[in-house]
Amino acid sequence: MEVVVRGKNLEVTDLVRDYVTRKLAKLERFFHNILDTVVHFYLERGLVKVEVTMSASGIVIRGESNGPDWRTAFDAVIDKLERQIKRHKEKLQKKGALRKEEVENVETGEFVLAEPGKETSEPGPGEIVKTKEFVLRPMSLEDAILQMEFLGHNFFVFKDLDEQRVKVVYKRKDGNYGLIDLVY
Repeated sequence: MEVVVRGKNLEVTDLVRDYVTRKLAKLERFFHNILDTVVHFYLERGLVKVEVTMSASGIVIRGESNGPDWRTAFDAVIDKLERQIKRHKEKLQKKGALRKEEVENVETGEFVLAEPGKETSEPGPGEIVKTKEFVLRPMSLEDAILQMEFLGHNFFVFKDLDEQRVKVVYKRKDGNYGLIDLVY
């Protein structure tokens, strides 16, 4: 697993990198197909904010937390990620999709994070402050909903596995889901 550790307004020392790498390596015992992980430390208003984004077997697992110091905030994120990974693994086992030989041979889609430093310090109203690029992977509607829930977002753009068309699934206010089928 490749681990990238970055800091904004906070120096990332070798001690921090070693601690982060050791803790993240322990997550591989739950789900061994974690490909790469990006960890961002931010110092904001006296609190340390930690964001972790992991790419594993074609899905993205993300967590964030705040704390008085980097270690407390990072440990809280690790707990969140561990719960997400366990939940994902249980769902795959229930679906019968998790057999060791299948999981080890899954081809993953590429996930590219926006470059750090692209955010403006004081965005005005209606300005684009962050850009993310990612490659659309073909997936079923159920997998897209699962991915949306893991990311904690209220929408998810994906390429339909059967029709090979771009679609958007979103969470409605009533708790159900909606699907936008793009016609082009």
